[in-house]
Amino acid sequence: MIALMLGAVLRNRTLKTLMILAAVSGGFFVWHKIDRANAVKAAREGYVRHVELVAAQKQLELLEHRQAIADTARRHLHTEIEKALAEAEAAEQELEHYVSTVEDNCVVKPDLAERLRNR
Repeated sequence: MIALMLGAVLRNRTLKTLMILAAVSGGFFVWHKIDRANAVKAAREGYVRHVELVAAQKQLELLEHRQAIADTARRHLHTEIEKALAEAEAAEQELEHYVSTVEDNCVVKPDLAERLRNR
């Protein structure tokens, strides 16, 4: 039955043209649906990649900013440590100077100790 109808359609030139036109239109419709889904998927993936790239760039900027702050703090701390070491060295030299001026048999007299206590 189907073969008989198909044979009749293929003999008629107008019906044959309409069948070909319907097949081509159906093919374009299916291709359009598949292509649209792929286009939407590609656009979504491109958008996600762009957002991830922007986020990574912002994180890099933040890390560079933090690194700059840490470097500045490290330099300041190093300067403060050098100052403290210089002050400690100066205090040590001053102490050595005072110790070197005191004689080995230096004795504090009782009246001096009493005067210092009354201050």
